[in-house]
Amino acid sequence: MLRRDPRRCLTATATAALLVVDAWFDVTTSQPGPELATAVVMAVCAELPMAAAVCTVLVVRALPSRTRDKAPGTDGSDLQVNAHTGFSPK
Repeated sequence: MLRRDPRRCLTATATAALLVVDAWFDVTTSQPGPELATAVVMAVCAELPMAAAVCTVLVVRALPSRTRDKAPGTDGSDLQVNAHTGFSPK
């Protein structure tokens, strides 16, 4: 993330997906009663908002913006992938 590498989107997306699946798995495999209540509270209060939401925000912020990266005087439809800097105008 410190190098602003566009590939950080992939890692953050995978992490968010795994955290959602982990929360789902914890809730569905817990025994009824206090164990289920604990799993739901952990999923709702910790895993989903603090981890999966943060990763999703990182992904959205890391995605290239067509308006930010377009060349002056163009509509942004001529963008191509540049391996070093992410998206850049042709």
